[in-house]
Amino acid sequence: MKKLSIILLCLAPCLGALSGCSDIVIDPSPTAGASAAAATLPPDAIDPAPDDSPKGAEITLEGTGARIHGGGVSASGGVVTISSPGSYSVKGTLSDGCIIVDTGEVKGDVTLTLRGADITCLSGPAIHVIEAKNFDLVLENGTENRLVSGSADSIPDEKQNGAALFCEDDLDILGTGSLEIFGYLNNGITCKDDLDIKDGTISVTAVNNGVKGSESVEIFAGSLTVRAGNDGVKATSAKKEGKGFVSISGGTIEISALGDGISAESELTVSGGEIRITTTGEKNERSCKAIKAKTLLTISGGTLVLACEDHALHSAGDMLLSGGTLSIVSHAGKGVSAHGALELSGSILDIEAGSDGIEAEESITVSGGEIRLLAGADGLKAGSKTGSGAGTLTIEGGSVTLSAYGDPFDAKGGAVISDGVFIGVGSPKTARGFSAESTQRSLLFALGGAKDTAAEVKTASGESVGTIEARCGYTCAIFSVPGLTSGSYTLSLGTLSASAEA
Repeated sequence: MKKLSIILLCLAPCLGALSGCSDIVIDPSPTAGASAAAATLPPDAIDPAPDDSPKGAEITLEGTGARIHGGGVSASGGVVTISSPGSYSVKGTLSDGCIIVDTGEVKGDVTLTLRGADITCLSGPAIHVIEAKNFDLVLENGTENRLVSGSADSIPDEKQNGAALFCEDDLDILGTGSLEIFGYLNNGITCKDDLDIKDGTISVTAVNNGVKGSESVEIFAGSLTVRAGNDGVKATSAKKEGKGFVSISGGTIEISALGDGISAESELTVSGGEIRITTTGEKNERSCKAIKAKTLLTISGGTLVLACEDHALHSAGDMLLSGGTLSIVSHAGKGVSAHGALELSGSILDIEAGSDGIEAEESITVSGGEIRLLAGADGLKAGSKTGSGAGTLTIEGGSVTLSAYGDPFDAKGGAVISDGVFIGVGSPKTARGFSAESTQRSLLFALGGAKDTAAEVKTASGESVGTIEARCGYTCAIFSVPGLTSGSYTLSLGTLSASAEA
């Protein structure tokens, strides 16, 4: 398996889970958000003053211990335990310890504000929420914060329980401060229920998954950067109805992962934001798709730049592309792949794919948007040898311009066009055009052309009606635009020409 650019040296992990190792000095990870510990307090330096702070109880971390002002929280060595619902704040540095949130049978909301906190736990989560109805992690404006599980010398273990930030209930991250997370033992962020990222500048580096919300992940705003040895952002459980989804409506997201960039066990929806994903795993060894959904993938907005070895957009069910601007490079896979039906009604797609450009096992319908495509195999492919769908291709609008090393399109159930622009070149074994059921005329030319050439389509009287530009060599060309009338047309490429009837 490829490795992240993290040097992982073999070192036996500290066995003192959730207990302070005061005689261990950790070299802070790059760009640490707080300075190293200075003075060391007695293990139980607790100020029992009343909870009169605007932010509730205040926790000050100092090396291997903590000083507490207010109620609902206690400390023992490097372990700070919040045991009552309410609001708390934390600042300072903890060299080996953690914050535990456990309200027990008194289920209530807990808000923890990071005000310049740097927490390292060598053997487990830096923050572990065991029981709280809802846990809000607030990044105070202007502060830099850091959470670390393990160290750069840790031996990674994918079965290790938890993450640097590990929450067993709902988790909301908000506030305009910054947070760096290093998951050297396993994941960066793990939430067993619903995870919402509402704001903040968050950077996650993890040997396994970057951000994992079991039942859902929703990203509304802020900035999220993920470097992961496995998947970048994922939702994994659809046991409850309506769960297992990922939704992105805003923010800036940048992911570099060996596994999938973003994956959902059920639906995955993108309606806004700026997303850049690079996956570098080997597709023959693991799934390393850019964006993957189990039941339905919907993109209605946003700007996406995707680069991967495997399929860039993939749905094991249907796919709806109605908006947004997507730049896609799939070196060895398909640009867009759906096991169900695929509808394109408004997205702007620029695709370079090592295999098929756009493929759906059931059907492909294009009614709007723009598609510019270079495919190493077929351009548009509808139907599968193993699929149960009709395998139809329907062009009802929009604009499709493609170059393919295989068929311009391969529709096992037939292809029809009623509106829109379709201009494509390819090198099929048998050239096929749109069927006679089409209501918009089209032209099928048999002509050999070279890469990076432009051929002109003319009427019998010599009037130009369009140009066919090729991004690869080809043996046939298909041309269909609104207003094309019946009659003979010529495709001219230098001294070469071919004729066809509309």
